[in-house]
Amino acid sequence: MNGFGMTAYKSMGAIMLATANDEVQTIKQGYLLKRSSSLRADWKRRFFILDSQGTLYYYRNKGPKVGGSPSLHSSHSLEHNNRVFSRFRTRHHREALPYEERLGCSTVDLRTSTIKIDAEDTDLRLCFRIISPLKAYTLQAETEADRMDWMNKITGVIASLLNSHLQQVDLGKHGNDKIYDPSGASFSRPLDNGEIPYGIGVNGADSVSRILREVSGNDQCAECSASDPDWASLNLGILMCIECSGIHRNLGVHISKVRSVTLDVKVWEPTVLDLFQALGNAYCNSVWEELLSLHNDQKIEAEAPSITKPSPSDTIHQKEKYIEAKYVRKLLVNKEATASKYLSASTIWEAVRANNLREVYRISITSDANRVNTTYDDMVECNFYHDEMGSQRSFHDSEKEQLDRVTCEGIKSSNDPGDCLHGCSLLHLACHNGSLVMLELLLQLGADINKRDLHGRTPLQHCILKGNNQMAKFLLR
Repeated sequence: MNGFGMTAYKSMGAIMLATANDEVQTIKQGYLLKRSSSLRADWKRRFFILDSQGTLYYYRNKGPKVGGSPSLHSSHSLEHNNRVFSRFRTRHHREALPYEERLGCSTVDLRTSTIKIDAEDTDLRLCFRIISPLKAYTLQAETEADRMDWMNKITGVIASLLNSHLQQVDLGKHGNDKIYDPSGASFSRPLDNGEIPYGIGVNGADSVSRILREVSGNDQCAECSASDPDWASLNLGILMCIECSGIHRNLGVHISKVRSVTLDVKVWEPTVLDLFQALGNAYCNSVWEELLSLHNDQKIEAEAPSITKPSPSDTIHQKEKYIEAKYVRKLLVNKEATASKYLSASTIWEAVRANNLREVYRISITSDANRVNTTYDDMVECNFYHDEMGSQRSFHDSEKEQLDRVTCEGIKSSNDPGDCLHGCSLLHLACHNGSLVMLELLLQLGADINKRDLHGRTPLQHCILKGNNQMAKFLLR
């Protein structure tokens, strides 16, 4: 069965919106096996119902234990009960009604849930999991088609629930802090008085979407090429469709930090927008999918990984396998071409110094080493200002002097912390260059904001010592 896709997602949202003030409609219902959370971890058959207000609930079986298929009468009774008390369900989640308690009904909160295509035990077939902060539900369908249908519809409901909050966001406290005009031109301007805006506000959602989609490749999902992507990965710098965003979210925030282009209005600050404008799907995929493009251009031999980029109509399982291979295993990154060119730590240091965002991004992705936390000492062997003056001095005295900025000749000569770079990281260097967007990129890639130089100073302290209030406020967000 095909994946949910944007068309089905929008259709699901329309159903939920159209029934907001009317009787609740059933999107899908049927029997699933539910794994118990007890030590025995046994399986019990439950009747699940997904309704048009985004609620998933299930009934405990009444009467004799289920040994085979339930009777037709039992099934009809449950469906009748669903119709009876669905009239009383409110638009928002609330405590169970007496009707539900007597029917042995339990509710799954989908607002904070994600869905996975398998069980923890990989030997189990036809399973999927619904994972919430409080509980994980392992469910088993009767057929593969039924499993995918449940997953597709639940995924669509979760997305609709998330986007429904957009109309409820209260931005009154930010109403006087707009930092954009209708054209969106002011996103790239320098900030006045060193102020860092908290967010762009809901009224700028359309402008943000337009600005992002004008970047090369951003009119399509970076993973399956679905049109009009409205989700993003902040640290990867890409836009994606709703279905692929769910897969990215399941990878974990250490791989991909997923945010909505329209819903998460607070994250789209000018520096983030500038970063996305500098990168874009086309460039990012040239890094993450270089072997794929080389294989398609027949520039490499058949030993290249036999991985096919999915299309919007492919199943969620196909997309999941591709995205995992692309970002977790990095099977499409051309490491042979980058091994010699980006081997030296000085390369990324010079890229930060030159404020070359794309070069820093490429080196960080293609290198096996933790290049984003490269220090000045990684590329130089000589300590110009901290000579230990031979073996007559103890290690303790030498270490103490190195950590004492008063004795550092580089700092003493000019009283400028930038004159001694020993122990400084790429973040320290970016602070001296004064590039907020480079700081944003390094932080998104995982740079250590608390990294200290040889004299114990963090990037924030460097900003303060140099009187760069704008950079300091940025680091204090």
